[in-house]
Amino acid sequence: MAKPRRPRRSPQRSRNTTKGALIKGMSERMPIYLLDEHAFRQGLKEIMAGYAGVYALYRGRQLYYVGLASNLFWRLHRHTRDRHRGKWDTFSIFRIGRVNYLKDIETLLLRVAVPQGNRVTGHIHRDADLGRILKQIARTQARTLRDIRRVIG
Repeated sequence: MAKPRRPRRSPQRSRNTTKGALIKGMSERMPIYLLDEHAFRQGLKEIMAGYAGVYALYRGRQLYYVGLASNLFWRLHRHTRDRHRGKWDTFSIFRIGRVNYLKDIETLLLRVAVPQGNRVTGHIHRDADLGRILKQIARTQARTLRDIRRVIG
């Protein structure tokens, strides 16, 4: 009696995924009073050691402020005493694995969310400003159309 054949499987490809390469950890919203708890401060310092990050401050359900920091605990703590004092009640933190992208991430968040507590919106390099390039294209097309109208009459 012949052995039953197993269905052929395609060879497994190993995938080099980049999932999780940028964000190395995050928290849901946490109340501001945790920053006064000794155990929480110690834990935050330990899990953030060697990582920079992005943080978000909320007032109720509304995003109030987005920032970046190399030392998240002290930056959050400072915001309980600076011009943001009393203007937020919860926060989220995002541990970032690639510090060279930190400023770009902050700029992206500021441009998309436009939190009312931030004074600046982040800067985009001139070569990366697609709006400027698209305006140039539109001007060139308008010029071409004018030339065609002149020829046609």
